[in-house]
Amino acid sequence: MMSSNNGIGFDRSVETVLSERRSRARRIENARRENVLANYPEAASLWREIRDIGLEFADKMIASPQDTEALDSLARSLVAQKKTELKSVLIKNGLGEDYLEPYYFCPICRDTGRSGDEFCACIKQKMVDKMFSGSGLNPNETFETFRHDLISDPKQNKAMERIYEYCRDYSDRFPENEAGDILLIGAPGVGKSFLLNCIGGRVLGNGHSVLKITANRLVSSVLDSIRDPDSERPDFIFPELLMIDDLGTEPMINNVTLETLLSVLGERQDTGKATLIATNKPIEALAEEYGERIVSRMISPRCVKVIKLTTPSTRVMKF
Repeated sequence: MMSSNNGIGFDRSVETVLSERRSRARRIENARRENVLANYPEAASLWREIRDIGLEFADKMIASPQDTEALDSLARSLVAQKKTELKSVLIKNGLGEDYLEPYYFCPICRDTGRSGDEFCACIKQKMVDKMFSGSGLNPNETFETFRHDLISDPKQNKAMERIYEYCRDYSDRFPENEAGDILLIGAPGVGKSFLLNCIGGRVLGNGHSVLKITANRLVSSVLDSIRDPDSERPDFIFPELLMIDDLGTEPMINNVTLETLLSVLGERQDTGKATLIATNKPIEALAEEYGERIVSRMISPRCVKVIKLTTPSTRVMKF
């Protein structure tokens, strides 16, 4: 679904992001060093000693290349000792032991954009945000703000608590879940979209790329790309976690809607990418509207956890 031109374009935009990130990191490092040199004489003295050890032993290695290994070992030992002293001084002054260490906006990739042979998760989410103008998540709807205590019936409250626990565990384990996909079924107002936001926010916070999109927007974006041959096709396979909300509210367009859903679900499952779906329609209605090929993908016991929310249709999640 994504042309090769997309890859080139995102490579360029990614390099711009990384370059700006590294420039900001260097400014932070310089400001911290200047703060220490100007206001913390004990720490400043140790910092200079560490710098001078490096310069001194570099000169010695040039003068005595045959002793390089021994000199390098001694230099490392002296630097480690001084760094330990420096960390103690920084902590004593409330600055944090890593205050003068190299600064990175992403500690995983160290602002290189790469983690192993792949793009780092921080860059993958930048790509998702650019493709779809954001992740689609509501940052106010989280596991911390989720409330099932408003359900008065004890049995229903217990059921919602179990669903909450499953979704939270799913998020924390992602992507190492036995059932990678989830189908949420329930009447309007029972908290399906809220749960999607909870899961998406936690997964995103754990370093994975996430896209939450309504079924209507998913179909409309594909239709728009068909109408405009020069536009880039939306890549719904790229995000590590795709969440499709409000399935059943999208327009049923011949040769577009069903084909798009089958393509997205099939390719994501075949490549091990997780997909979460929320719908107001029961399984029987889904089968009648979308057909066996699509619904079999939505409810496959091998890779899908079907969750039915049966609480009253009253907006149970409040702030």
